[in-house]
Amino acid sequence: MKAKLFLSGPAFSGKSRLIREILGRQLSFAGGYCTELSKTEDGSLLGCTLFPAAAAGGAEGFSKELFLDLRTFPPGHDSEVFRGTGVRLLEEALFYPFAVLDELGGIDLIIPQFRQALEGLFASDVPLLGVLKTREDSEQLRQTLGPGERFTAFYDRLAERITSAPDTALVTEEDAWEDAIRVWAAEYADLQGI
Repeated sequence: MKAKLFLSGPAFSGKSRLIREILGRQLSFAGGYCTELSKTEDGSLLGCTLFPAAAAGGAEGFSKELFLDLRTFPPGHDSEVFRGTGVRLLEEALFYPFAVLDELGGIDLIIPQFRQALEGLFASDVPLLGVLKTREDSEQLRQTLGPGERFTAFYDRLAERITSAPDTALVTEEDAWEDAIRVWAAEYADLQGI
């Protein structure tokens, strides 16, 4: 199994859920980050948040940062979350046994510092498990948020980087995701004592 594995498929098709279920507590030893839809205390949809991957595995003391506010239309977005916390999490991932990047291909791409830190992580020998938005989902986001045509070029460069790197695999078939994650996790995330 290649050290860098990415899943891609339609939004809400279960990629993130599979990663969290299969890695379980092992995630508490992961660098990188996760994103998820968050709700307010009364259960209404708040938006998308970013937090360390280790928090998804049960590590405590981390807060979630809202980067896409879905309470308004068009949604409000705070790109500073990726410029600050996102960059820090990518840079710190170099010191972890493996990293999770869930997900790439959204408004993160408009931040030059984020793209640079991501390239540094790609160039390292840190095993990566991630989710890449589909081009269709990324394009829909571009039309909704309006970051411009350069956003599409950034997405295309990222997708090309993932599909052409010899140490990276991209799995787009939904029925192959679970097996791919399990094989990757057994090789790169099976840490003693977990």
